[in-house]
Amino acid sequence: MDDPTHGYVNYIDQPTASSKGLLEVSNRTVTLRADSTNVASGRGRDSLRLTSKAKYNHGLIVINLAHVPGNACGLWPAFWTTGPNWPSSGEIDIIEGVNLQPANQMTMHTSEGCSLAGSSCLSFKGCSVEGGPFGDRFNLNGGGTYAMEWTNNAIKIWSFPAGQEPKDILGDSPDPSKWANPISTFQGGSNCDIDSHFKDQQIVFDSTFCGDWAGREWTKDNVCSVKAPTCEEYVKNNPEAFTEAFWTINALKVYDSDGSSTPSASVQQPEPSNPVSLSVQQPSATDSSQRIQQPTPSISPTTSIQQSSPTAPSNVPMVTSYIDGGPVTVTVDPGSKVTQLVIEEPVTVTLAPGVPLPQPKQVRREEALPQLGEDSGRTANHSRSVESRGQKRRSWRARRHLAEHLRKHE
Repeated sequence: MDDPTHGYVNYIDQPTASSKGLLEVSNRTVTLRADSTNVASGRGRDSLRLTSKAKYNHGLIVINLAHVPGNACGLWPAFWTTGPNWPSSGEIDIIEGVNLQPANQMTMHTSEGCSLAGSSCLSFKGCSVEGGPFGDRFNLNGGGTYAMEWTNNAIKIWSFPAGQEPKDILGDSPDPSKWANPISTFQGGSNCDIDSHFKDQQIVFDSTFCGDWAGREWTKDNVCSVKAPTCEEYVKNNPEAFTEAFWTINALKVYDSDGSSTPSASVQQPEPSNPVSLSVQQPSATDSSQRIQQPTPSISPTTSIQQSSPTAPSNVPMVTSYIDGGPVTVTVDPGSKVTQLVIEEPVTVTLAPGVPLPQPKQVRREEALPQLGEDSGRTANHSRSVESRGQKRRSWRARRHLAEHLRKHE
């Protein structure tokens, strides 16, 4: 696929990435690499770009990383969100930087009429704040966690070194109001209506080269510019410069507001008995992004649905799933109304007394997971604020885990 930021990069599909060792899934982590062994040709250096299938309106995104792409001349890695028809639906850059930049740059990009952090956020330039470690500095700290909270009033970003994260940050209901101050706050209001400028955001990982930012800065960088006449020439001929150009992701969670209309769902990944495998489907020629999908396991002809005993748990709906074809267990709150049960492999569904029993059907997993998730119109309209220590805060509940986010966008 072509790079929308005009980078010197060749985004490749899953079979190619796996065969070249650029996509690795093991020990409950996902590693995404750029090629660091071959002289590049054609479109540019091989790399990966991942876009979530799901779209979000408000939420809390938390990512725990063991490693981010290290600093290298010509490299432009980013973890960000973006909406359709850029920049009219906005872009939120959570982790981003180029070349030898030591600090993380958080940027909002919008259409006309939005000013945040004291400057206009219009189009490519956007409005930026630097803070938190990036590249080599992040990795020398042993990794860490970034979090982004997006409400109708503000967009806030936190950074925590490994081992210094709040205890609840990856729990069921993290409370950012109890955390340390964010490293950036893009406050909305009369200067910017957050809801009209940010909508339908998809999560993106990528590592590109040169392009509209790293390439533009080449001649301004006193260290990089002496290495080669152009960014593209350096990236092409120096694969060894990019041995540290990889993401290692321990966890990625997205939380919705704790609303009363629809119970929240938490998707967790337990220890699998076999290494997890993910597959990438190549988009059509007209597609401008990719998403990674879970493989479709074989469907068992037998499915067990049991009525629970009176002592069955009655907590909020929870999904515990192996993404390599293992079992799935679903527990439903006695007060919930079950309208559809989606099954594709051996599943045990435990219903508390009084919960009506739906008829199961078999579908592909990529269709099944959203049925148990949050893609049924749950937006900020269902959010509510609660009082804590005299101040309003939002309570967040888990929405998606890493396994569901790493899908190739249709």
